[in-house]
Amino acid sequence: MIKEHILKKQKAIKYKIVGIASDVFSKFGFKKATMEDIAKAAGMGKSSIYYYFKSKEEIFEAVVKKEAATLSVELEKKVINVHDDPKEKIRNYVFIRMKYLKEMVNFYEALKNDYLANLAFTERIRKKYDREEQDTIKNILEEGVNQGIFKVNNTKFAAMALVTFLKGLEKTMIIDEEMDMDGLEKNLDDILHILFYGMIK
Repeated sequence: MIKEHILKKQKAIKYKIVGIASDVFSKFGFKKATMEDIAKAAGMGKSSIYYYFKSKEEIFEAVVKKEAATLSVELEKKVINVHDDPKEKIRNYVFIRMKYLKEMVNFYEALKNDYLANLAFTERIRKKYDREEQDTIKNILEEGVNQGIFKVNNTKFAAMALVTFLKGLEKTMIIDEEMDMDGLEKNLDDILHILFYGMIK
């Protein structure tokens, strides 16, 4: 019983450190953030942080995994496990994806920052995220094909093309401070209309 209480307390402390480290990494970036910064923000000694995490890299990995899990849960709840029209699913998927990637600075940095490519876990996360994203979109497209809504001969290739398009859009959104989520939502139907039907009258 005592051991269980200690383990629960340690888990809560680790969770607290990860939450605070998320803010620190968001503010300074992975490269500039230090264990001292994290310890100071957490109101703990640096040695106490090292008791729970071996390195800054290990904390960053926990932060990125937490953010990735949050995005996955949100997509499952609002896109994957709902019975919407496949076109609406695509729309919701794009909006939620963009919204969370804009907010989840650390996850986005792990996906896109070349400096972080030398960290072993980032390559695993990038591959896992790309695979899951393409599979999700492929499943939505197949659902639409089966319902006679989409006419797609190769859903795997179409999913790959859509993911490539989304990566270009996300880059614009992250870099361009003037493009916010309200702007994206207002223009999303036009973007998807071009995507689904092209620009020919």
